[in-house]
Formats: sequence, structure tokens, C-alpha cells
Amino acid sequence: MDSTTIPRTLSTRKFGYQDRSRSRSAFSTGRAESPSPKPDREYPSDGSKVILGVCARDIKARSKAMREILTRIVERGRGHVEVKIFGDKVILDEDVENWPRCDILISFFSADFPLEKAVQYVRLRNPVCINDLPTQALLWDRRSVYAILDHFGVPTPRRFIVSRDGGPKVDPELVQMVEASIGLTLGAPMPAPEVTVREDGNALIIDGNVLEKPFVEKPVSGEDHNVFIYFRNGGGRRLFRKIGNQSSELDPTLSHPRTDGSYIYEEFIGVDNAEDIKVYTLGPTYTHAETRKSPVVDGVVRRNTDGKEIRFVTHLNDAEKSWARKICEGFGQRVCGFDVLRCDNGRRSMVIDVNGWSFVKGNESYYDKAAEILYEVCHRVSTSPNRSNATAPPFPDLASSWVLKANVTVFRHADRTPKQKLKFNFPVAELWTTPFVRLLNGENEEIILRESQQLTLIAAAIEEAKTLGATEQCSEPKDRSPGTKAQLKPGFKRGKNPPGTRKKLEKLQLVFKWGGEFTHAARYQSRDLGENIKKDISIINKDVLNNVKIFTSSERRVVASAEIFAAALLEGLHLPSSSPSMASTPVRSSRSSDASGLSVTQPIQLIVRKDLLDDSNAAKDLMDDVKKRLKILLRPGEPEKRPELTWRMKKEPVEVVKEVIELLSSFRAIMRKNFEEMDVNKIQTRWCCSDEPWLFRERWEKLFEDFCDVKQEKFDPSRVSELYDTIKYCALHHRAFLFAIFDAAGDDQRKDRKLHELYGRAKALFDLVAPQEYGIEAWEKEEIGVLTSLPLMRKVVGDLEEARNSEQPSFTAYFTKESHIHTLVNLVLTSGLPIASPRIPELDYAGRGKSDKEYSIKLSLSEGAHSSNVLDSALDARHSLNVTTRRGLTQHLDYSLVIDKLSNTLAEFPRSAS
Repeated sequence: MDSTTIPRTLSTRKFGYQDRSRSRSAFSTGRAESPSPKPDREYPSDGSKVILGVCARDIKARSKAMREILTRIVERGRGHVEVKIFGDKVILDEDVENWPRCDILISFFSADFPLEKAVQYVRLRNPVCINDLPTQALLWDRRSVYAILDHFGVPTPRRFIVSRDGGPKVDPELVQMVEASIGLTLGAPMPAPEVTVREDGNALIIDGNVLEKPFVEKPVSGEDHNVFIYFRNGGGRRLFRKIGNQSSELDPTLSHPRTDGSYIYEEFIGVDNAEDIKVYTLGPTYTHAETRKSPVVDGVVRRNTDGKEIRFVTHLNDAEKSWARKICEGFGQRVCGFDVLRCDNGRRSMVIDVNGWSFVKGNESYYDKAAEILYEVCHRVSTSPNRSNATAPPFPDLASSWVLKANVTVFRHADRTPKQKLKFNFPVAELWTTPFVRLLNGENEEIILRESQQLTLIAAAIEEAKTLGATEQCSEPKDRSPGTKAQLKPGFKRGKNPPGTRKKLEKLQLVFKWGGEFTHAARYQSRDLGENIKKDISIINKDVLNNVKIFTSSERRVVASAEIFAAALLEGLHLPSSSPSMASTPVRSSRSSDASGLSVTQPIQLIVRKDLLDDSNAAKDLMDDVKKRLKILLRPGEPEKRPELTWRMKKEPVEVVKEVIELLSSFRAIMRKNFEEMDVNKIQTRWCCSDEPWLFRERWEKLFEDFCDVKQEKFDPSRVSELYDTIKYCALHHRAFLFAIFDAAGDDQRKDRKLHELYGRAKALFDLVAPQEYGIEAWEKEEIGVLTSLPLMRKVVGDLEEARNSEQPSFTAYFTKESHIHTLVNLVLTSGLPIASPRIPELDYAGRGKSDKEYSIKLSLSEGAHSSNVLDSALDARHSLNVTTRRGLTQHLDYSLVIDKLSNTLAEFPRSAS
């Protein structure tokens, strides 16, 4: 075996820069320094750059943690370090001969990553590898992992292996490599042992060896996270990869071990403080360790505002630090992670799992340290006398064409207060309705009153109606926020009218709408989103930010989101004077600089496009029809008329609605009692979003009325969104008051978890109802999409075609409302494009859909600023959830395929339809 074709650092006991003719890996821990972007050392005077390649799936390579670290490395290099992210398109579709060249390579396995291709690339190009690639395959089988840990004397729980597949399958070349490097022989056959359960069911007997319950059962596959714990006298807990805020669940029926595969059985370790430890390495001598709540406790994951699991930094003892060094060197993975259990009050600890590439998330000091260490690697490579000085390759570097050419993104606005409405219907035959008929002034269509003077006219009409003996309890909302508006809708007698006569007015509907105001959390969401996208694009192709267009609807909260986003995106950039973001018909508000705290070198100007991004009533009739059919879904009786929809709960939706009504009835009684007996003004001293206790009560009383005071046969599904919206809003902005005011008899609501039950059921109903409001059947989704978002889709396709034909990269953003996001996504789903993930998640605030890549297009979708565990998420004074990572809606697709499919959809509907 040629030692130059495969990284041989497995045999190395000390890491640092090595002669590239011997080994292709380098690592240094450096010295502790402040995180200054200035380089610690001088680069060669010839101005040559070190190219740091990142060969990993996009979801990993462009994650927040990776982006933060790469940005810091580039800043430290001051132009001498260039980052090349290979990207999914190159990794999956291109031959390795066409992959970008680099001096240093960060590459690691994750789901659907072609590890063998990456190994071929290393053999071909011989870059310095941060983590060895061939040895990453060792992590795929826990039996191999434990064998290496045993070889290096790293303590692990007592275990027995039940191999029903003959043992781990290790590539013969890798077997030779491991044996030559560390003297361990892997891949020996493992005969299947005799396995029985003791008569009392409380022990497992494996080839005569007894393992008492409780014990842990792990699949041998390192990619299988379905780990079971079996308790004494029956029952157990199923552990799994985190789903939302759950990492395990109790199963009283779990008693007999699985027999359908190969498993490792370990003694169950009772850990200190019900915590386990996640350890992260950056080379053999630097470690970062964090404790987290063990998933065996209750399976509930506590998350912070980033949606990440809450953890606390801890220190490792000398023995644990030595294990980190042995794991780094033994597996050839300088950047990796492993799990530790401590017991007996810290006197004993052991390793239970080894992971591949792992970064700490959300820790600024760790980002600084990681960048410092990885930058040192770049510096050592740049100054090595053995650095290759080869001229241009003998064949064209085709990979250079796969750069980000255009980014077209459609955003939902950032966080807002809950939207509310009051609706009153009354006939016009009664005398007391005269003030409203007079206010209608003979109009045949609804009139909308927004201005303060107009709302005063409505208030006066209500008071006059009361003096005339109004029989309907009509009143305006107490909360006269800036967004309050009133709609007066006439209803006419059906049938044809004689020629020359007007339609006869039969009834009127008065609707008040308020709320939906931009919050302080929205400012942070918009700013953070702009900053993160700026960092992402700056790494991939910073020239994209020289050509920016930002479009917005005319609504205040949408404009504010766009302004603050633009300020963060363009901060510090000196845009060309011809930049399209300086449009001839812009809008600019002074709010942006105050709200974001940012400054840019030029004024932030946005392009308002009401025709593309504002509300439209074109699909109203069809959507009303869809909503009528959805009512059947949540009402008792007539199951044969219910549409077939995906539903994740075992109970029928009708039963869940019943449980929600019961919970709300209970909370209404508790809240009213507490408002009478408690000094509510002292529960929460600071209120945000212009709220007060009486507004909180008014909001919830309206919900109680809509759910509890109507028969379930007449329940309106649209109220589900209002309930879910209100719970999330209160959990983020008024959590202390929320838990206190719904606290019965002094019990801790957080322990009682009744609010969690309400949230869980509201969330399930919302996920069922909200997407279907834009169409149940495929033809409805398409037609509503056409009536709502066809102009926007036509503009996006035009942007992509323009980018294809332009010499200049570009970034285009559209800010709008949830309805346009849903309907635009539905148009894409019905276009005939091959969709990787047809299930559309909840599209929360600042959610986005995106397409990019020159001559190749990938469609992605983010849930936005979302947390599946909003009642338990850790919050700071910002009350802000951060935007989640986007997920691929499609793989990378040929440009012509995407344009053809979307254009065919557009061609079905002439411009007059839009």
C-alpha cells in the first residue's frame, strides 16, 4: 500500500504540521490569544493564498457554527485564506477530477455523503486533511468503536455483544491501515452467541454470562439511534434521535430484548445529577465539554432561542482529557465529539459513544478558539517549504463554474403581535341599524376604515345604535392599536333586480381587526437573518452582494422586516452606485436605523410591489369554500364527508378539539379567579409590545368565547390558528404572566404541564388545518396558488432567467405574508418538479424559500423563527427565536428542467389571470 495515497496519521502520536510527502494531515492547538481578526503570523510576501476546502453536505457546510468559524478564519487571514465550499451539486454529481483544488480539506461524513468519492479525491489531490477520511468508516459500527477504545485503555461500561451478522464489515484496506498504525486487528468473525432471558425476566444470559436489568440495548450501527433501556420488573424507555422536544419515551410494554439484528448490551449507569457530558475536540490537546439533561430522565429536551438543546460548560479531569487525546489520535479525527457518563459523585467516568465531526453550537468563545486553531493550520501550510508550487493543472478546472450565481429568496415578515377580530352581523330592517347604513353611503362593496377619524365615526355609529335600541351587542375593541381597522360589508337580496333598480340591502356585517404589529423580537430576527445570510454569501461568493434588489409589500410589519434585514445585509458594504437596491421608486423609513442599530454606507431603499406581495381577494371565494369543508373535519358526525389528510395523533381531530375545549374551559375559570384574587400588576413588572394585564385578559376571553361558548357542531376551524398564535406569543413575550395566571391553587404550571398539553393539541390542529386553508385537493392548491402568487412566481422565474444571462451575480429578496409563501410553495409542488420532501412544515415568522446555483437550481425551505418547544425554550430580553436552517425542497436540478417546469405552469395561465 502506497503511504502517499491514504492519510497515515493514525500512527502519529503528536499532531502538528507534518511533511506533506509523508502525511496529509495537520493540526495545531496554538496559544491562547484574543479573537482579533489580525493574523498572528505573516504570510509569504508573494501574496499567495491558502485554499481551505469544505467538502460536506450543504446542511453541514453552511450551518451557523461552520459559517461563524469560517468567517473568523477568513478575517484572521486578511486576504490570505480563501474558503471553497464544494456544495452538494459538485459532491453528488461531479467526478472527483472536477472538484475544486484546495491546500487544506475539511471533509466529514453525514447522511447521504459519498465518503468513497471524498477518499478518491484525497488520493488524487493530496490535500492536508483536518480529519482522516478512510477512518471515518470505523464510526459506522459500534463494535469497531469499542474495540479501538479498549485498545487505548479508554474505560467503557461492561458490555456483551450479540452479533447475528458475523461481525463488523471493515474494508480490507482499512483493516491493514489500522493494524499498521495502531497494532489492532479489526474485522475478525464474531459467531452468534447463545442468548436467553432468565425465568424471572430480570436478566439476560449471553453465553452463560449474566447481565442484570436495568441494561441498555444498542444497535451495532452507529447511525441507528434507537437505543432501548430495559427496567427491572418490566417496562423500559425508548431513546431516539431528537424529534422536536422529545429524545425518548417511556414504554411500559418494553420487556423482551430485540432479536431482529445485532446488538450491544451494556450495564445501565446511574449518572450524577441526571446529566451526561458531550465532549468536543479541536486537536488532541484542546477540548470543550458541556453537560446536558440525560435523555433517560423524561425525554423532554429543553431548548434555547436558537432551538438548540440547553447545555452548561463543564471541565474535564486529567483522565478524561487523556481520553480525548487518545480518541483524536486513535480514530484520526482531530475535530470530533464523544459522550461521557460520570457516576459515584465524579469518582468514576466512562465513554459510551464516539461521534464524527462535531462543533459546539452557539458559543462565541468556542468559535474564536476553533478559528484560531484552524487558522494556525492554514498558516503552517502556507509557510511549509514542501508546499506545492505547481502551475495550472493540465486540464480545465470545471468545478470553478459551480459558484453561487444568484440567490432568490422569498421571506415572511418577522414576529408580530397576535391578530384579532370581532365580527357582528345584523339585518337593516331595524331602526337602530340606520347609523351603519348611513355610514355605508350607498356603496355596493365593503368599505374599510383605518384612520383615527374614520374609526371615530364607527364608534359614534355604535353609540347612536345603542340609543335607538340596538338588539345586537355591538362594540369596538378596547385596544385601539395603530393597526386597527373596521370593515363594513353590505349583503344584498339574492335574485335579479328589475331594470333600472338597485339591489336591495338586506344585511350588514361589521368586522373589527387589530393586532399584527411589529414586535421588538422582530427587530432582532430581521437583523440576525440579514447578518447570517451576509456571512453565508460572503463565504460562497461575496460578489453576489454587489447586486442586491429587495422588494416588499406595503404592510408596515413587512416593510419594517425588509428594512432591518437590508441594513444588516448591507452593513459596511460599499455598493456600486448603480446597485439596483437604489431603485427609482423606493420607500424608505427612518424606523430602520433605530430598530436595527445598524448603519450602512448608503440609504436603505426598498422597492414596494403591491401587485406581487400584497393581499389579494382573487382567491377569496375558493378559499371560503375550502374552509367550509374543513369545518366538517373538526365537527362531530359525518365522518364519510371528511377529507383524507395527514394526521400525526392517534386520536381523531374531533376528539382533540373536544379536549382543547375542556382545557380552555378549565383555564377560563382559573384565570377569572386569579384576576379577582391576585394583584395581577405585580406578577410581571415589565411588559413589552404595548401589552398590559387587561389586554392579556381581553385576548384570552375572546378565545374562550370562540371555543367554549359555541356548540362543537358549529366550531370554526379558523380559530385554531388564533389559539396557537396566542399561546406562542404569550410564551415568548409574557411567559411569567402566562404560567402564573393559569396556575390553579398555587401549583407550579410548569410541573402541572396542562399548558403544555394545550399547546401540543393546538399545534397538532394547526398543522392539520393551516396548510389546507390554501387548498385540500391538488387542483385547489394550484388554483388558489395561481390566484394569489402567480405574479410573484412569474417574477421569480424572470429573476432566474436574468441571472442566467447576466455576467453579474445577484441577490434578490421578496418580503411578504404567510399566504404568499404557502401558495408559492404549492405552485412549485404542483409544477411537476421532483420534490425531495413534499411535506411542508409550519412556516413561522421570517420563514423563507430559496433557489440558487448557476445553471443548477436548488429549492430550499426554512420553517423560520420556530421552536417546537416554545413553552420551555430559554429566553433572554429579546424574546426572539432565531430562524431555523433551511431544508432542501429539491436536490440540485438542471437549470433548464426547473425553468421549463415552472414556465409550463405559467404558460397555462395567461397574464390576464394574474
